[in-house]
Amino acid sequence: EEEGLERSMIYSPNVIGYLEGSDTSLRDQYLIVSAHYDHVGIAAKPGVADSIHNGARDNAIGVSALLMTASELAINPPKRSVLFAAFTAEEIGLLGSEYFVENNPIPLDQIIFDLNCDGGGYHDTTIVSVMGLNRVGAAEEMTEAAAEYGLGIFADPAPEQNLFDRSDNVNFAAVGIPAPTFSPGVREFNQEILKYYHQPIDEFETLNLNYVYRFCRAFRLAAELIANKDEKPRWSEGDKYEEAAKELYGY
Repeated sequence: EEEGLERSMIYSPNVIGYLEGSDTSLRDQYLIVSAHYDHVGIAAKPGVADSIHNGARDNAIGVSALLMTASELAINPPKRSVLFAAFTAEEIGLLGSEYFVENNPIPLDQIIFDLNCDGGGYHDTTIVSVMGLNRVGAAEEMTEAAAEYGLGIFADPAPEQNLFDRSDNVNFAAVGIPAPTFSPGVREFNQEILKYYHQPIDEFETLNLNYVYRFCRAFRLAAELIANKDEKPRWSEGDKYEEAAKELYGY
């Protein structure tokens, strides 16, 4: 260990909310709506006076979308039940979602989908970006939701970053549950992203609030449309997580 550095075990909770579905024949199926609420904490950097990483983009936007979705769906519940999950410790290894999946409060085969919200920032306020858009069997619903608020949709930006496997959705995908990440508009990891990504200047005052509002509303609508979808979403044929899904769901 570094001199003067002390390590200790701490406990940090996931925060889970439950909404019962309105359809008696479908309420035993669940949509997970998720976002991580942690960020990277405090870290002094040479020449930088501000050492607090506020995480407005990563992931206060996602938590805002999660809370909007929970508050509005509670008024008019969809057909399927919904678990709203604010995960801890995403930034240090997706630990909160890993714990959830390994200590699942409901059988995993009753979870039809995880709609995750996370992102490193945005540089295009005309779109939402979805990691796994065309892989998880709900592209139509997510595209419709974005369009409702004047936003286009962009699949799997910055492929060299392997973003699909870098957020909490991947812990659901690994056991076979279709699980994309719905993100603010990014096409590539350019300087506009890196300027704020894991930096102290990622603060509320720097956000385009008109865009954030429309983004959150699109996420909320996507959750509702997927929770009401007639058929359960399925991975695209040949997807690397399809075999896990067949084992989980028995098809």
